[in-house]
Amino acid sequence: MGYCNKNISCGCIEEIRKSKEMLSFWKNNAQGWAPGETTEKFERARLDLLIDLTDCLTMWYDIGEKMTQGQIILAYANLGALVEGWLKLFYCVYYRDYKESPKITSKGNPIEPENLSFEFLIQHSNKALWDDTDYDWGKWVKKIQQHRNAIHAFNSSDIERMAGDYIEDHNKFFGEFIELIGNRLPRL
Repeated sequence: MGYCNKNISCGCIEEIRKSKEMLSFWKNNAQGWAPGETTEKFERARLDLLIDLTDCLTMWYDIGEKMTQGQIILAYANLGALVEGWLKLFYCVYYRDYKESPKITSKGNPIEPENLSFEFLIQHSNKALWDDTDYDWGKWVKKIQQHRNAIHAFNSSDIERMAGDYIEDHNKFFGEFIELIGNRLPRL
């Protein structure tokens, strides 16, 4: 049960429900049909936190253009964590495929999907998850990453521009990004 969804009024209730259903499914139902190594990934994954963070997005949407600079930064930290989490979910679901060409450390060891950096997820997804005909997902995800990094408050960020982008990015996340990932996941 989420902590932030007491009064959902953002107009994306159905998309939130679908998102939470997909996350719950992968958290609770992979065992028995998915390969053992994939099942282990989901047993350790904190998809419950992604569900709670999904609920929290409504809080930022409801505040909208009245967000303070701190709220804008937190809203993008929230959204960025979800975008990164959904990408990691994809590579965990397709763990066997990922293992065929994993990211390798400087010592020659493969990096597990749940430990991939946001930057590598973007680079790898440009070939594995989307291409130039799929909107321009690489640019959008990169923008979300950059806005999320404003959480490092010591450095300067264009928070005014971020404020204008947030509602559009929120809607794109629920209306298109989750669908992009969800349509590529196995349906059972």
